[in-house]
Order: sequence, then C-alpha cells, then structure tokens
Amino acid sequence: MADLENAIKRAFEHLKPDEPMTVSEWAGKFRYMSSEETSRPGPWRNEIVPYLVGIMDAFNQEGIEKIIFLKPTQVGGTECGINILGYTIHQQPSRIIYVLPDEDTLKEFSADRLQKVLRSNECFEGKYHDGDSKNNMLRFAGGFCKFGSARSPMDLASWSSPVVIMDEIDKYPKLAGKEASPLKLAEERTKNWPGRRKLMFWSTPTLKTGHIWVLYESADVRYEFQMPCPYCGGMQAFKWEQVKFDSTQPASFVEVNTYYECCHCHKDILDVHKADMMKQGEWVPLNEVEGKVRSIAFALNSLYSPWVTFGQMAAEFIRSKDNPIMLQNFVNSWLGEPWENKSAVMEADIVLKHKTDCPAFVVPEWAQLLTGGVDVQKGYFYWKIHAWGPGMTSQVVGYGKALTWQDIENIMEGTIYPGIDGQTQYQVCLYGIDTGFRTEEVYDYCWKHQGRAFPVKGSSNPMAAYLRATNIEPRSPGKTPLQLWIVNTDMYKNEISQRLELPLGRGSWMLNADCDREFAEQITSEHRITDDKGREKWVKKTSAKQNHLWDCSVYDFAMADLVNVRAMQDTIIDNRPYQGYEDESEDALPEAGFTL
Repeated sequence: MADLENAIKRAFEHLKPDEPMTVSEWAGKFRYMSSEETSRPGPWRNEIVPYLVGIMDAFNQEGIEKIIFLKPTQVGGTECGINILGYTIHQQPSRIIYVLPDEDTLKEFSADRLQKVLRSNECFEGKYHDGDSKNNMLRFAGGFCKFGSARSPMDLASWSSPVVIMDEIDKYPKLAGKEASPLKLAEERTKNWPGRRKLMFWSTPTLKTGHIWVLYESADVRYEFQMPCPYCGGMQAFKWEQVKFDSTQPASFVEVNTYYECCHCHKDILDVHKADMMKQGEWVPLNEVEGKVRSIAFALNSLYSPWVTFGQMAAEFIRSKDNPIMLQNFVNSWLGEPWENKSAVMEADIVLKHKTDCPAFVVPEWAQLLTGGVDVQKGYFYWKIHAWGPGMTSQVVGYGKALTWQDIENIMEGTIYPGIDGQTQYQVCLYGIDTGFRTEEVYDYCWKHQGRAFPVKGSSNPMAAYLRATNIEPRSPGKTPLQLWIVNTDMYKNEISQRLELPLGRGSWMLNADCDREFAEQITSEHRITDDKGREKWVKKTSAKQNHLWDCSVYDFAMADLVNVRAMQDTIIDNRPYQGYEDESEDALPEAGFTL
C-alpha cells in the first residue's frame, strides 16, 4: 500500500506545473553553457552579466509589449535571446517567430547555436522534438519556433504568433521584397494576441536612420544601467568620456595605462572594480510618461562587458581614430551608438578647405606613389592623378581633360612629376580606365599597356569587397588574360567623403593648392541616399552636375588598393622615378576577389 501511495505521489509531482519564475531565474536554474558556446563552460551565472537580468525579465513584465535593446558587441546579447527562447519553450510553450537578416544567418544561428542548446540542456528533454524539426522550424511540446529571413516576405506573412524576436535589425532591408518594412510585417503577425504579445528588437546600431535607433528614440521609457562608485558610492552609468588615457601614445601603451574616472569624486576606477560595481547596478529610467507603458528600451556600451577592459577599449579607439571606416565601427560596435552621417552631403566650400600649400603637379614630401584614374566620354577624357603615403594619407596631384589616347599615355606614362623637395621624381604607378564608353577601345589600350593601365567598371550589384577581377578573355598557354576590375564605387565614395572630414594631415584626403571650384563642384556632385531596400548609394544631386572627376577619384583609389596602399609603412625612398611594379608578371598582381 505504501508503495502505491508513493507511486501516486511521484506521478502527481511529475504533473505539478512548474513554479513561476522569471527568465533570468530560469537561466540561473536550467541553462548550461557548453564549451562550444563559451571559454568558461558551466551553469549560467547572472552575476557575470547582471545588466542582462533586467532585459530578460522585461519579458515577464505585464503590459510591456515591445522590448528594444540597443547594444554593442561582446555584451552577451545573443545569449539573452537564447535564454528568452529557452524559457518560453520550457515554461510557457507557445508559437515563436524569430527573424534574422538573411537566410545564411538564419541557418547558422538555428543549427550552430540554438539547436545545440536545446539538445545539450537537460530541461528540454521530452519537450524539444528534435526528429520533427529542421533549421527553419523547431518544434516542441505546445508550440514551435519559426525562423524567418527579413528579406523574404513569405517567411514573415505566413504565421500568427504571440512572440516575435527580431535580431540585428539594422541589417534588415527597409522593405521586404515589394512588401512593407520587415518590422511592420512581423508586428502584424501578433495582432491576434492582444494582451499577450511580446515583440523583442535588438541590434548593434549603424546610422541614426537605422531601425534600432528609431525604435530606441520612440520607446515609451528608455533605461540606462547605473552602478555605485567604489569610493564615494555615487551612482553613474559607464560613459566613454570618463575613460582616461593619453591619446598621443600607441595602442600597446594605452591598453595598460587607462582608467575610468568617477564623475562624482574623480577618483580612478580600475577594471578590478567593475564586477562588484555591476553586481550592485540597476536599470534607471531616463524619462517618464503618462498612461500605460507599452514599449521600453535599454542601451549599453562595451565598457560594461566583463570580457573587455577599459584599456582594451581605449586601445581600439587609438587604432581606429584616424581611419573613418574603423572609427565608424568603433562607434557602432564598441560604443553602441549610431554613426552620425555628416558626410552624406558634401559641399564645395568644405572640400576647398582641404587645400594644402603644395602646388599642382608637384608631389608632397610624404608621398610614396602616384596612381591615376581616367573617365572615358564620347569624344574626350577626364583624368586625375593622386599621391599616396603612409596611413592612407593622400592628395590630388593634378587633373584635366584630354582629347586622344596618346594624350592619356603621355600624362600617365610619359610625364615625370617632381617632388616638393626639388630632387625626388615620380611617375604614375598604374591607372584605371572606365569602360562605360568606347569599351573595345579601352580594352585595346589596356592590352597594349598591360601592367600599367587597367580597365575598370563600377559594380551594378552590391558587393562586400572593394574590388574584384574578372577575366575579359579566356586563359591560354603563355598568355596573360586581360582582367576587368569591378569596383565598389559606393564603398570608395564613402571612404573619400569620410576622409574629407579629417583635418589636414595623416589619413586625410587632400587637395593641392591650385584645385579650383570646378574640381570641388565635381567632387560634391553626388550625395548619399538610402534606397527602398535599405541600401545606401551615391546618386547625382541633379542631372546638370558633372561628376567625372569624382569618378576618376574612385578609379585612382582602386588602383592604390591594387598596390596594397593600406599596408604602406613610413619608409625612405630613393630619388629615382617610381616605376610601378618591379615585377609586372601576372603573379605580381593581387588575386581577384580579394577583400580588404
């Protein structure tokens, strides 16, 4: 009889519903991190990332429908999402839609991250239906997790769900195919779940026009994570301006000589203080609203990360500050802030402020090589020559208009340009020629001048690399095929415009003393816009504007990349004319499709 009572008791214990808990409590009790997920495998510990507790537990707050997380990299944002998914599957089974930027990211996250968690954590045993699941649909007792790509309207329009998670939304297109915004399409899927729906949005920001920043700014209440100073107890959020280091020193020195200054008592806070500070931290609202709060937003930067020291972050800034592209990455991925796109519209007066004292057709003393760009028109050519030095320092040497191919040959190959010291002499190393007009003529010329003249063409499709090569003619024994270089014009124009924001000096894109307004007008003939698919591109401000020298600037920049100008070091060169490649064989050229 006692055995029967014990058996019945165990059965009722098994049937008893799970005790109510928050997402963070669930993670602390059930989540196990394997060696594939972290360098420190073992049970999930909320005290390591205490700032994630409030974000995870917002999922349990009644009445909150939208949760926005503006995040940098390296703060555990992905694990936060996995914990919310795991909690839902284990504690409150329902339908889930999880949206990622594209199909490849979707498959990678599902197969390599989430499914491994569901298989390795014991709490999902008997709940997760591994055999009935596939990458884009994970089935479990009481519900499913449907993965969708932000680029596929069908993925977002086929299911109704109370829970929608949208990951890295700044990588989403503005529109999903010919449909509305992916964010709007996904939100529509929750209309049948009033009072129960939960929409989560998180991403590293890009621009102020990006999805995550717009959502963050429009949230009912925005929060920041504040912690007490270990000396005076004053509450404060980690701010970049309080990180103190000597910016004139190299990154290696800065990494071990950086501290955080308390904004109240001004004492030095060190990395050893971070863990205890964060354990005592709390999310503090930055604003108040009347009525019901439906959406809340959280923001962090990498100073909070337990895996990043103050010195490492300062060193990354030192490495990035003189390179506009790297600096934008630092602002987005380390500070968790949107990049303010000051260079989207350039004006001629601003460009003309980038003149140096060096006259036209004279090469500045820091320069190590010259490249050229040629824009081919129906009956004439625009051409431009640019000087390059260490740290991507560059300057316009000269530009003009030519009538014949012989003129182009004389300018690019038959002319020696003097250095400002009166002794050093330079020749154009190599030059790119646009194939948009008179294409066969361009190919014939480049074939005769192979190794110095390269046919180039702006890419008509998005590409990740700055440039890539494609063979114009098939390979044959003993003959080097002519290659057409496909150029990512938008990427080059972005970088030029960003380098025009830097002050005159190292890393800046500069003009010679004789550059006129017509040159500046052509350089500023375009502005950057965002198209319906969320892609940024450069277009002419008006059809009346000429942009030939702007295009030439892209081509001579691409040629500089062919000789690996980004790796150029501060060196002394001899006084002979620069002759381009010492080895002009095919093996001396960069491989096609390289990524910088």
